[in-house]
Amino acid sequence: MATAAQPPLSLAKSFFNFSQEEEKNAALRQQAVPSDSLMVFAAMWGMAMLFSSVSHTPFLLGLKGVKHQILEIAIILNALYVMWKPSRLATLLSLAALLCIAYASRMPVSSNNQTIATYMNLAIVAVIGPQLLLRNDRKNSEALIYERLRFVAKSLLAIMYFFGIFHKINTDFLDPAVSCATALYVPLTREFGLDDSLVGRYLAIYSTFVIEAIAIACLYIRRLFWLGLLISLPFHYVIPISGYSYYMDFSSLVFALYMLSMPRQSALVLYADISQVARKVVQLRAGAATFALLVAALLIGTATVTWLSYSFVDRPFRILWHSAWLVAWAVLGGIAMIFILRAALASTANWQFARTEKRPWWLYLFPVVLFVSCWSPYVGLKTESSIAMFSNLHTEGGVTNHMMFGSPPYLFSYQAKVARIAETSNPKLLPQGNNGDFLTEHDLALRILGNPKDWFTYVIDGKVYSGVTAATYTGYRPNFIERKLLDFKPIDWTRPKPCTH
Repeated sequence: MATAAQPPLSLAKSFFNFSQEEEKNAALRQQAVPSDSLMVFAAMWGMAMLFSSVSHTPFLLGLKGVKHQILEIAIILNALYVMWKPSRLATLLSLAALLCIAYASRMPVSSNNQTIATYMNLAIVAVIGPQLLLRNDRKNSEALIYERLRFVAKSLLAIMYFFGIFHKINTDFLDPAVSCATALYVPLTREFGLDDSLVGRYLAIYSTFVIEAIAIACLYIRRLFWLGLLISLPFHYVIPISGYSYYMDFSSLVFALYMLSMPRQSALVLYADISQVARKVVQLRAGAATFALLVAALLIGTATVTWLSYSFVDRPFRILWHSAWLVAWAVLGGIAMIFILRAALASTANWQFARTEKRPWWLYLFPVVLFVSCWSPYVGLKTESSIAMFSNLHTEGGVTNHMMFGSPPYLFSYQAKVARIAETSNPKLLPQGNNGDFLTEHDLALRILGNPKDWFTYVIDGKVYSGVTAATYTGYRPNFIERKLLDFKPIDWTRPKPCTH
């Protein structure tokens, strides 16, 4: 008699082999509450912020000043301590506060990853800070913190995926010759001889829309949350391995937000799984020395693999540094992905959707402000730090390639005037190192006013301004707030528009 075919979810569960530890995990879950998963989130958040901080090599090496170097080192040490002692909310609070200070000191910041992380860090400070000051009952306090941070994390993910789709609805992202999806697809498939496949390139483009649309839907259709994870997490795990850019910080950020966004029953399973591993480590009498040895082994192994990979090829330091952390991501990100997927798949049969406490109005400010700011490219404000990364989007000079607008609906004029630097006494001040690139008048003013020893010849609206210095410049001058909040990409008029970050 033929055996009945197993449904896909049963096959997935059997693959992850839940049955062996189910009794132990069930006992742990009976003793636990969903807010215990705050510890799991804290550890993952520490790892995400570590991946982000180590990418700031100019700050780490002191090239941006001693103050920035000290702050970056303090963040890394704090992140490691959060990973080691995730149950201490004060350490998570201090990490979030340090990261907010670092972000403010560097503004304007172009990184979308750092911008999203800053909204979450501000929420951590605003939610955890008062609870620690009030010294409320720990159990009730952690439950309140968990529910409030969970709302913010899920909202940030939804906004990220929404604009990840919306900004890409443009003619150049849909062009397989220049699409940013192709830029990621090519290095991943080159070794298989598929990088020139037109079908593969189109598949990469349209699967991006499908994956991000499913991710949004599954965030709020809780019984399908496991499906969103099965699609989203492998996607975010793989894209750093393309080596196209330093994606580990962004992917680890997404992993951490997913850990906090999980349905409560999944959070219990995640906590139980990780607690089992932690208890086994404790049973081996593994203390700080053992943890240090494991970290050292990972670092030595990573350094060895990286050195062997590049021992016969000349590579700059930043490439070696990037490659070393890529190996670390392959290990740590892979472990985290397995834990998250196990928890989501194991808990789907027992979900109960309890109502939570009424959220305070100010909690909505974090997602609302981010959502509004992400429209900035279309209304004439900043083009950086608006979740338009790797989207091929163009909105400058009153022209856009977005398929939903004939022209950008500017409410502000910052992108309206486009300048080209024809000559300068300092070639390093050209937008991207050649005379064919353009920039906004805002960025032109910053280059001229910020370099009083240099002269510039530039063109705006067909008019040539020759030999202009900071002393003779009579154009637009950004004020302090504009300098801190507005950031613009160099403008590329090449068509079709090539992929930039």
